[in-house]
Amino acid sequence: MLFWIQNPFFIYEETSALFFLSYLLIILLSLIFGLFFILFKFVRNLYYQIYSIPLILILIEIFISNFWHGFPWVSFVLTISNNPFGSILVYLFGPHLSGFLLILFFLLPQIIFIKHKLKNIIIGLYFIILVIIVFLYAYQNLHKSNAFKEVSVDIFQMNFSNPTHEYSSNESKYNEIINLIKNSNAELIIFGENNFPYLVNDLKKIEINQFINDNQTVIIGGTRKENNKFYNSLFSIQKNSTTYFDKKVLVPFGEFVPFRKYIGFMDFISGSIDFSKGTNERIINTKNEISFIPIICYEIIFFWKLINKENNYSNLLINITNDFWFGDYIGPYQHFYLSKLRAAEFNKNLIRVSNNGISSIIDNNGNILVSSELNKKDKLSYKLLINDEKNLIILHKILGYILTIFCFISLFVLKLKDE
Repeated sequence: MLFWIQNPFFIYEETSALFFLSYLLIILLSLIFGLFFILFKFVRNLYYQIYSIPLILILIEIFISNFWHGFPWVSFVLTISNNPFGSILVYLFGPHLSGFLLILFFLLPQIIFIKHKLKNIIIGLYFIILVIIVFLYAYQNLHKSNAFKEVSVDIFQMNFSNPTHEYSSNESKYNEIINLIKNSNAELIIFGENNFPYLVNDLKKIEINQFINDNQTVIIGGTRKENNKFYNSLFSIQKNSTTYFDKKVLVPFGEFVPFRKYIGFMDFISGSIDFSKGTNERIINTKNEISFIPIICYEIIFFWKLINKENNYSNLLINITNDFWFGDYIGPYQHFYLSKLRAAEFNKNLIRVSNNGISSIIDNNGNILVSSELNKKDKLSYKLLINDEKNLIILHKILGYILTIFCFISLFVLKLKDE
């Protein structure tokens, strides 16, 4: 799961000799796991283990996701991200609670096969039957969609080379983008992260809106400059207006260098200019009565930072990204499947556009409707049905707190029984 961390170092020859730096993060994560696993020294009773092992593992996941700048790709629920029942589990319980139940499910047979007590066998069978009933009920209801609008979508996977290693001019890239827009009749025309080839210091100088119709919206990523600060931005361009969202969750050593004055030698890897964190509310409305949650690159794996009372009733998730830095390795695939979880969790259609792939449209049940191949120029067209169904985000938090309290109370009760 962590092997792909070193992959960006091998994209270019000048950084390949520094691949060993990736091991520092792996060592750090290993230390965190090791410190938490010390707790198992005090867990000898089988009943303690059934509750405490999944609880401690999920607490580790939560800690790592919030430690420093966060590393939430270490997620147990990723193992079921391409499974229909996995999508149902995430929809009902959210990523952390789903991960807990997943681990618990595989630990429960210990009670049956080790203790050999009829009561324990009945408890195990009861749990399995209960899980099956919940899955069947959720599966039947989750696939009922109340679509109220159909939207035509064109996705363009440009597969542009990395900006620091240009093989084509900005002018040729811009002309290619304009020609694609001119030939598109879709209502939503979406490009990837940083596909707009020029620095934007004035929204009025983005002239794309003169090439689109009144019912069209172009969404494209680019770099914005304001007050001598640089932002990784998503632009939503309509006939007479342009709005933007600036990325809020920045990548350390990718978009900024922590403690730059002490480690200036990292400039040749991440550049000499840091991006700034955005402050806009995470929601954009279009003229055709559609609102979407804008998400840039790996922000999508920080699920607790994406949705709130201001945007919970929006219609779509739109994630633009660029996984060029990971070449042909497993990074883009892991990023894709982590992104896929958000559609089921938030109960919203997800449009994911990557500069080099994998681009895709995923429905609110976590099903892939259409997708592209990695590192290929491509166009995806689709008639997307928009629904207005609710999600269970608030319930996920409540259930998480209840389960944590229940586990600690159960451990305490079992401890008293032993005494």
